[in-house]
Amino acid sequence: MSTASQAPAIPNSRSQRWVLAHDIRDPRRLQRVWRYLRKEGLRLQYSVYVLAGSRRQIEQIMEDLRAMIDEQQDDVRVYPLTENSRIWGVGTPFTDGGNPLSDEILDRITVTGSNAIEPCPPA
Repeated sequence: MSTASQAPAIPNSRSQRWVLAHDIRDPRRLQRVWRYLRKEGLRLQYSVYVLAGSRRQIEQIMEDLRAMIDEQQDDVRVYPLTENSRIWGVGTPFTDGGNPLSDEILDRITVTGSNAIEPCPPA
């Protein structure tokens, strides 16, 4: 039974969306992390990504990142999103060279065969 102070367990096999944020202090480590994460998810901001996968897949991504960072200086965090999670923002949207990520694009994100995510083409 879950109490108010205890978060519910996230199933190991259910695929869902996740937000990953990082603060990497060294430019070389940052470059390695950036190269890795651009293959695993969509960049929302300079150091924030949306990923898709099961808890086990996210744990593997975190283990891969652990080998790339200095745990005494750097910080990487991942947060699960629900199906009802929405994007809210103010100010200039981050585009990363393409269209700004919005609820419309977030709603079309799917898991590909490699468990990376990409926007679906418009319906």
